[in-house]
Amino acid sequence: MAESRIPLQLTDSWTPPASIDEARARARERFKSRLAAGEKIGECGCGDEQVVGPDDGSPAEQVVGIRFPDSGRVYYFRPGHEELRAGDWVVVATSRGSEAGRVVLAPHQVRQAMLQGELGTVSRRLDDSDVGLMEAQRRGEAAAIRLFGERARSRRLAVKPITADASFDGAAMTINYSVPDRERQPDAAALRDLAQQLARELGSRVELRQVGPRDEARLLGGLGRCGRTLCCSSWLPVFPEISMSMAKNQDLPLNPSKVSGVCGRLLCCLSYENDQYRQMKAVMPKLGQPIETPAGPGMVISIHLMKELVTVRLDDDKAEITYSAGELGLGSSGVKATAAQAPAAPSEASNARAAVVDQESASPAGEGQSEAAPKRRRRRRGGRKSVPAS
Repeated sequence: MAESRIPLQLTDSWTPPASIDEARARARERFKSRLAAGEKIGECGCGDEQVVGPDDGSPAEQVVGIRFPDSGRVYYFRPGHEELRAGDWVVVATSRGSEAGRVVLAPHQVRQAMLQGELGTVSRRLDDSDVGLMEAQRRGEAAAIRLFGERARSRRLAVKPITADASFDGAAMTINYSVPDRERQPDAAALRDLAQQLARELGSRVELRQVGPRDEARLLGGLGRCGRTLCCSSWLPVFPEISMSMAKNQDLPLNPSKVSGVCGRLLCCLSYENDQYRQMKAVMPKLGQPIETPAGPGMVISIHLMKELVTVRLDDDKAEITYSAGELGLGSSGVKATAAQAPAAPSEASNARAAVVDQESASPAGEGQSEAAPKRRRRRRGGRKSVPAS
């Protein structure tokens, strides 16, 4: 069946856009006009005024999601009388004073039961005059970091300056620092005196905040092992819980230096595909396991979990053939082929024990030598001779 195409009708007053930004602006205006007219636009449901959250009887609140430059989390505020959309920079009142943030979630309805704390209100949208004020505050942050480093060295405080964050109105300044040596924590009284001295010299309220290695990497930014910007400094809202077992599930080296990020902690991306690997390992065969194939019995010598491919070495002619999981009957129903018509696959506890047994049996042993026989030790020259026990 041929695809039907509707020709584009161009009017005499239509002019091509001069840039991509102009084309996007025109598209937004067309979308808003159609939405204001009550026209159904696809299946997005933008004009349905759907309320986010379960219908528990609590009233709904019109909120807008805002993200600040020094935080990956999204905070909710009342939009007020401003007509906001995603991407706008606004000024909001917080406990640290007036701060500039960016709208990441357009105004929408949310149940009050899902909101924690009191909602603030967006003061206004940033204009051209505010850009110069933000540049001045940014230059003041760099000067505050240099001053903090000089005063900390003069007081012999073992701290490392990280970043400084000034409020939009300049009334407060938050300086983040780290302690390279955990065992040498600076004195709290000395830090209070340092904060008071910096407040007098900077002319604003100063708060000193100690951060850990992960927060240090998030604030400073950088490139990860993959060559991309760090997830924590670009889009990751909160740090996930990571363990070394995630690296083991993904068949990665268990050396901490190989699976650690620039912060010295385990990579956050280990948690991204951990569930998929765990689910696939539950139904896929294991290395060295006998298996039945369409070409005859064989043994698994290689597995590609994400592509669901299994490489089998046949017992008859020693040929190596790669099968997909579907060809071997592997899936959610369980592993089809087992060793010598053995019963169902063992549980996780027995799998762990079997892995230990495989490692022990894989240790080199001489031909005709019992595995239980003790190994001979080479005697060092000049070393102390062992005295047999009586």
